[in-house]
Amino acid sequence: MPLKVHNTLTRKKELFVTAQPKVARIYTCGLTVYAPMHIGHARTYSFWDVFRRYLEYRGYHVVSIINYTDIDDRIMQRANEREGAIDVAERNIAAFRRDCRRIHIKDYAVYTRATDFVDEQVDMVKRLIGKGHAYAVNGEVFYEVSTCPSYGELSGRKVEEQEVGASGRVEEDFARKRSPADFTLWKPSEASQPSWRTGEDAWPAGRPGWHIECSAMSTALLGDHFDVHGGGIDNMFPHHENEIAQSEPLCGRPWVRYWLHPEHLDLKEVKMSKSLGNVISVEELVSRHGHDEARWFYVTHHYRCKLPFSWELLQQASQGYARIKKLASVLAEKLRGGAEEPLAPGVYASQRSEDERIPRMRHIYTHGQFGEHTERFITRFIEAMDDDLNTPNAVAAFFDYVGALYSAGIEQCGDRASLLAVYRAITRHLAVFGVEIAEPALYPALVVDYALPPAEGAGGRGGDAAVDRLIALRQAARKAKDFAKADAIRNLLTEAGVVLEDTPQGPRWSVG
Repeated sequence: MPLKVHNTLTRKKELFVTAQPKVARIYTCGLTVYAPMHIGHARTYSFWDVFRRYLEYRGYHVVSIINYTDIDDRIMQRANEREGAIDVAERNIAAFRRDCRRIHIKDYAVYTRATDFVDEQVDMVKRLIGKGHAYAVNGEVFYEVSTCPSYGELSGRKVEEQEVGASGRVEEDFARKRSPADFTLWKPSEASQPSWRTGEDAWPAGRPGWHIECSAMSTALLGDHFDVHGGGIDNMFPHHENEIAQSEPLCGRPWVRYWLHPEHLDLKEVKMSKSLGNVISVEELVSRHGHDEARWFYVTHHYRCKLPFSWELLQQASQGYARIKKLASVLAEKLRGGAEEPLAPGVYASQRSEDERIPRMRHIYTHGQFGEHTERFITRFIEAMDDDLNTPNAVAAFFDYVGALYSAGIEQCGDRASLLAVYRAITRHLAVFGVEIAEPALYPALVVDYALPPAEGAGGRGGDAAVDRLIALRQAARKAKDFAKADAIRNLLTEAGVVLEDTPQGPRWSVG
């Protein structure tokens, strides 16, 4: 079944067909960097990461771009005597990159700053004025919405029904506009604010408006037409609506093939936002649950549905995920402890049958004792994800797969090739969700492409050598019959959230 995505512009699911076969060009609206991102933002950017990962899983090469709005009234409002506007922006940009790594979001191909593309923005404003779509008043340039017949098509809002304030930013002087719906392309700066010269008498200096920034950055790097544009649902209006209005007169229609908009994360049925002061940081999220549980929680709901959040709901999702993670750990333990006999030899794509010569799709091939179970799982997984990234159905496929494997006696299986095939099927498909738990020695081709590869020799858990050392000390204490010391070490591990299980093959641990 081919991939279909829900296009916000047409309000229906459409076949995903890129302009250039096997290459997907995606522009994502990033943060206005006046404050760090929170777990609501993390849900949005985790979706875009899953979308990219699934496209790569399906054989696409993805060119992904994200921007920072680093010139904005709110950024300048945060500045003070000790920290200028540039410092505020750069501090929050650095925090954004750190938080993305905390939840294992893969690096984008390009990170852009609005202030690096001012020349391109000035050029777009000049051309819009030349084409009769914009006008200048007292040094400020407005886009005239009445010149765009299709305005409101993306959001479903009619111009005559709209409230004033289409700029989507601070209070505006509506008396200077031809229509309340007109929005700012360029604004004059105050003496203490950043300012750029334009060479135009009617608007000689100032700074760009919010919307023109993304139009200029995306087309400068991806061309006048590209495949996917999106952000969060809150970007749809006015930001994306205004982007279309100002871009299509210059680039042609349609400017972008597909528009995608993930929904909000809600805290007690209230949208999480900086303005409401009800934010939870990414650092707190990961410190309490780990990246893998956080990423799993995000995919338990469809991206176009609001995601209710509470620590209890996250814990419930984590309990379901723990069954899948435990099987992966059991398989890893068996594979690490087995003899080093060679596994089934690899076969080059050119030696396969004509229908199977797809080198980048090695992960869909199944073999071994549990091959039929794996094939059914992969089929269901792809069917779910091809249906507008339906991650809840893909999650259900995971649970059924693990249940079928236990019923088929995978814990008693001693065939390393069969166990490795299942281990790689589980970890490869978890990786589509951004859940990165494979061990380097057991799946090097996957781990090398991770957002945050685990350290070699760390059992795939990267940074947990201290836990392994404590377990080794406990084992030594038990061997020496110093059971008081062994119990004390176990209690220490339990207090730290480590679940320790003694098995015939030795101790096994996980984070509880």
